[in-house]
Amino acid sequence: MSFWLFSLLLAFTPAFGQASLPRHTLTIGYVEIANDPRYAPIMGADRILLKARAHPYAGAEVSVDDARAVRRVLPVDFALARISVDSAAEVAPAVLQALESRDIHVFLIDAPAPAFAPLAAAVRGRDVLLFNISAGEDELRRNICAPELIHTFPSLAMSMDALVQFLAARKWGNVIVLEGPLPADAQAAEAFEHSAKKFGAHVIAHERFKPGTDPRERDQNNPTLLTALNRDYDAVFVADAAFDFAREVPYRTQRPRPVVGSIDLKPVAWHWTWEHNGAPQVQARFQARADGRHMEGADWAAWIAVKMVVQAALHTRTTDVSALRKFILGAAFDGDKGLAVSVRPWDHQLRQAMLLASPYAVVASAPVEGALHRLNDLDTLGDDEPETPCHLDK
Repeated sequence: MSFWLFSLLLAFTPAFGQASLPRHTLTIGYVEIANDPRYAPIMGADRILLKARAHPYAGAEVSVDDARAVRRVLPVDFALARISVDSAAEVAPAVLQALESRDIHVFLIDAPAPAFAPLAAAVRGRDVLLFNISAGEDELRRNICAPELIHTFPSLAMSMDALVQFLAARKWGNVIVLEGPLPADAQAAEAFEHSAKKFGAHVIAHERFKPGTDPRERDQNNPTLLTALNRDYDAVFVADAAFDFAREVPYRTQRPRPVVGSIDLKPVAWHWTWEHNGAPQVQARFQARADGRHMEGADWAAWIAVKMVVQAALHTRTTDVSALRKFILGAAFDGDKGLAVSVRPWDHQLRQAMLLASPYAVVASAPVEGALHRLNDLDTLGDDEPETPCHLDK
């Protein structure tokens, strides 16, 4: 049992000890897309398996497992309903069907960005609470701006701010950007450049690479040639969602410089080597649930979303979704990453520390030392209230 839950049980046991209320179940819907390309294995050019990927369902399962201890003091059981659809367009209808026919009011949404605009429109004004657990696109926080939606997965802006804070703190302020051909690569490169301006770093060259080994295109696919500048630089940022080019960049730059972004040093919501704040216990429970797989950022986002719902039910002593939402939007939670996490009132992004991780170690966490904010240092990561067009608190 985690420490936060043990403490809450001690606090609430006297209040509930003599209660004999009928038991009921709060079911949390987990909506995913079958064959979601975001979870397809990452393959090399020669069909080498570079990385296997998986839906973060196990993260939600761990939180439901942890919540079993709540049975002692609250007449509520927590359960998951896994709902698979075939496309992003089917996410909204699936949520509405589960809401109306199965009386499910809380959902974890494991879907790509195109699913969210129609989903937000479909549920607007309804008694429902949605958690985005896997889509990092900034447009979901800035433009969709849905009161029913909470983003427990960090935004791209948060990730890039964390990375640039670290580079600036190390005085690695002059950076080459290598951008791939995918739309996600363009989004990452744009977010990185915005963060560089925000924290005083400098993009001294921005090169677009073309994956492949065609010798006629070596100016575009050779990391050594792409980084052969006449001036010095401190680091190389790679935006490569496909990953096949990124894996060739370390140790092949013209100068011996660190590589960050899509490989080597990455900003992540969670890393399996994080050794503080109770993280090893969370990781151990996750690995037992996921057949030894390491916990990753989306797994953490699913885990914390369910944890927030469970803790809200325990504090409010109800499963009414309006009461749960009100508590979640106003409370702080232990995310096992140090600083307490909480929901930003203006765009419903979960404030959280970010980890700067190499493949086998967490190098640092952000906000880095010296990154200060007048109210909450976590708001140095991502869109602060004056920076965003979304103002759900107005």
